[in-house]
Amino acid sequence: MTYKELFAVTDLLNDIREGREIKINHRTKIDLTAAENHFKNMISDIDRQKIKSKDPVIYYRLAIEVNK
Repeated sequence: MTYKELFAVTDLLNDIREGREIKINHRTKIDLTAAENHFKNMISDIDRQKIKSKDPVIYYRLAIEVNK
């Protein structure tokens, strides 16, 4: 996930929480699709790890790509 995608998701979640009208343009839609895919992959990875592990707690590390 890139910083830009993280920012787009954070803005969207904040708008939903605040009850604001959600306005999605073409650029936002692309950013959110990439972020959605990232979270779906995370869920899939966690589900696979749950099957392999007998531990009651699973730690998952999230990486954010930041271009300086």
